[in-house]
Amino acid sequence: MRSALAGTRPNSLIANHGQRPGLKIILDSRGPVGEPVVSSVWSVAGWTLQFARLHAGQSLSLDQAAGRIYVKVVTGELANIGRKPFAGKFAVRDTDVSAGELRAGADGAVFAVFTETEDVPDNVRSMAELNIEGPMREAFEWQRFDEKFGAFTDFFDGMEAYMSPGFHLLDENSAEITYINLWTAGKGVDLSTHNHGNDPSPAAPAFAEAHWVFNSGAPGAGMYLCDEPGAPRTRFPMRRGQEHGPFFAIDSSTGRPALRPNGAVEYPWHGWQAGDDDGSGQAFDFVAAFETYPDFVKLR
Repeated sequence: MRSALAGTRPNSLIANHGQRPGLKIILDSRGPVGEPVVSSVWSVAGWTLQFARLHAGQSLSLDQAAGRIYVKVVTGELANIGRKPFAGKFAVRDTDVSAGELRAGADGAVFAVFTETEDVPDNVRSMAELNIEGPMREAFEWQRFDEKFGAFTDFFDGMEAYMSPGFHLLDENSAEITYINLWTAGKGVDLSTHNHGNDPSPAAPAFAEAHWVFNSGAPGAGMYLCDEPGAPRTRFPMRRGQEHGPFFAIDSSTGRPALRPNGAVEYPWHGWQAGDDDGSGQAFDFVAAFETYPDFVKLR
């Protein structure tokens, strides 16, 4: 698979996570100074996915001939494109990049590079289109929400919504920076109104999330806010290649995510609502949720 990061070779460790679904990718910054840390490449539905870490001031060249390139920053800043991890609060922004390189700011940067090749379809009509290919591809298996969460709730019964194990990006100390959680939602699916207020655990740690969209299946798909479950919603539609800013509360004294007494990140009631249209065929939202550990989130 062609990498959009020109002239690089993978130099990160990949392994099964063990405790949680998905692969762990160790972005070890202790390598030779001057050598960025770059992952292998995966592909799905014509997209390629790759992850990287730069030291302060380091740069990587981009191969714009590989396709339309999008960059989701996880930590730090890509200074030459003025991109930090989050858009403004509740704001939605595009993430495509036309520059010939990515250059890290003073704190370095961890980021994902998603490339829309000429093989990306106009829409995703079937889960059969979403086979994930690449190293250790056997780790990725789509599972229906009602099968995955059926022991805890019947909310998702009968819904056309699926989740795959994703990517855990770790630093050289094996501290998890972010988990890139892959999921889909068919037309009209509401993935529940929630506030992430449950007690954190090793299997479900606290996180500050941002969603990035590979495919918007039908008009109106996106995030929403409300005062409580069942209350009127404020919608934030999103389309391909977009991400949103913080929906979580921010501690004004530290610039980090505000935490509840139980250690969970504080969120208002929110959720994801798939769009709908008058067509009879199915269409899936395909989304990556970046669930970043609070210790790695700085908003000032």
